[in-house]
Order: sequence, then C-alpha cells, then structure tokens
Amino acid sequence: ASHGEHAIGLPAVATVFEFTCGAIGGLDNYSAYLTSGQLKDVYSQIDGNFVGLGIELKADDGSLLIVNVIPGSPADRAGLRATDRIVAVDRQSTREISTDSAANLLQGPEGSIAEVTIHSTDRDPRTVRVRREHVEVPSIDNIKIVDPEAGVAYLRLVSFQRTTNRDMDRALWQLHRQGMKSLIIDLRGNPGGLLSASVEVADKFVDRGTIVSTKGRNTAEDYRYTAHQIATWRVPLVVLIDGNSASASEIFAGAIRDHRRGTIIGERSYGKGSVQGIFPLAVGGCGVRLTTAKFYSPAGTPINELGVSPDVTVHMTAKPDLATAQIPTDDDDRVLKAAVQVAQQQLAAR
Repeated sequence: ASHGEHAIGLPAVATVFEFTCGAIGGLDNYSAYLTSGQLKDVYSQIDGNFVGLGIELKADDGSLLIVNVIPGSPADRAGLRATDRIVAVDRQSTREISTDSAANLLQGPEGSIAEVTIHSTDRDPRTVRVRREHVEVPSIDNIKIVDPEAGVAYLRLVSFQRTTNRDMDRALWQLHRQGMKSLIIDLRGNPGGLLSASVEVADKFVDRGTIVSTKGRNTAEDYRYTAHQIATWRVPLVVLIDGNSASASEIFAGAIRDHRRGTIIGERSYGKGSVQGIFPLAVGGCGVRLTTAKFYSPAGTPINELGVSPDVTVHMTAKPDLATAQIPTDDDDRVLKAAVQVAQQQLAAR
C-alpha cells in the first residue's frame, strides 16, 4: 500500500480497501465487502423500512419502470402507479446516467423533495414532486380470497424480513375471518432474507420435526431448527415457486415439501443453499457479508445448486409486457390457476 502511495499517488487506505473488497468477493458468489451505504441498505431490507418514495423499480430502455407502489407511501399519495415510467429525476434524464445512479437520486434525507418526470400510457408526461419519507415495506401483499365459494385464500410473500412473522399472523387471521379453508402462498420472485423469519413462518404450518439444518466449517454453525406444536395452522397449503425463489424461500418450500404439508407448484427454485452473516467493521461504518454455513431441508437434501423441485411443474407464460407496460392479471396466470384447482381438490378430498 505504501509503495503504491509513493509510486502513483494512490492513497494507502484506498489500496487496502480495494484489496479487501477483491479478497472477500473472491471467496464465493455471496460473500462481499459492504460500503457504509451498502451496509445501510442491507439493514433496511432486513428491517423492512427505508427513507424514500415507496416504489419498486426495474430498468428498461433508458427509463425506470415502476413495477410496484407501496400502498400509503409518498409515491402512492402523489398518484404514481405501476407501469408508469420515470424518465428523469431532479431534471436529470435517466438515459444519461446509470440505473443505480438514477435510483440513488431518488433517495435522500427524510423530508426532502424529489422531482420525478413520469410517462404514463394513458396521459401526457408530467413532473411530480414527491416528499421522501420513512416507508414501511410490507413483506406480504395481495392478501385475498380467490375462490369465495370454496374458501381458497391467497397471499404473496415478498421477502423474509424482521416483520414477516408479525405480517403473516395478521394476514392469516384476516383471511380466517374472511372464510379461508385453504391457502395459496406465492413465493415466486421472493429472493429470500432472514433465515430466522423463514423458520418462524414454516413453524406456523409444520407441527413437529426439523424445519431446516445448517452445517458450517465451524461446529458452532451446525444447528437444527425444529417445529413447535403450539399455534400451528392446519389449513391445506399450496406453495408457488419459480426460478427466482431463493434462499429463505427455499427453506420454507423445502420444509413444506419434505413434511408433505402441502403441494409445491411452479418451476424449480433458484438453488442458493448457503447462509451469510453480516459483520459490521469498526472502520468507516462498512461491513462484510460472509458465508458461514450451508443449509439442508428436513430430509437432509442440500439446496445449493439443486433448488426445490415442485410437485407439479407449471411454467408461467404471461410475463409483464414492457413494450406496452401491461402487467398480467390473475386470469393470465397459469400457475395460480393450477394452484386454485389443486386447492379445490385438496378440500374435496377432506
């Protein structure tokens, strides 16, 4: 580091951080050095809250496509909707900057104002001023009864975060009051999150035995998480997965499959079967995400690179059409249709 500083004027601190970043990133696909901003983002995801507008974005053709607006968020109150496109932030075109830079422009101090230029399919381009606020991100959404006559309920589990256990309790009791007799849990696109949250949710449906086990190089990382009989919901289950259901999603789906607690429908899951710990460093507010163990389903099956295979394979044909910004409806969703049929059959067989 000191040689680099003398030879080319590269600060020693920068050299050390670059080598640290490269060394940790080379360990495996999931270990990484985290800058202070990245560490803050990780904690925001774990806690399910952040300061911002309350929108989920996808880069598309030089603009930022809004794929989801959190109900009650500043963006929601300002009239932003899914399928709207952000083409400029604070008068800076999204074509001229990277997607990450544009997304970073949307962040800022609580109470500050973001000017976003919006293109919608049904109205003229407009500029909207949106106040950045503290936003709670729900880990469960789209809670509804999809077949009132049979009592088939549905919810989408977006991610496994610190609030998921509480969010699931609220959703289950809400659906119970609405006449739930069978439940579809949608894990498609769920990237995972906290291992502890996936265990807590699985424990609501599995009454005994192993939920997941972990094995690490250090025996302190070897652990078996087991289910508790109290407060178990007996409702028949259908679980939807796809190739983007990963990590904690695969823990939950693997537990339901191995305990024959429900029917898994969709496509083989992603196959991320390792556990990472988040370790804050004493210098500069940065941190490290480090792989500490691999996890195994109740039957002892490794998830890594194998994923969870569905009981019933159904491919999702209808995708969001980015050209026309059309989001598929329930009627277009072959996987959900198959799930409702299986749920009805489950109830008929009882």
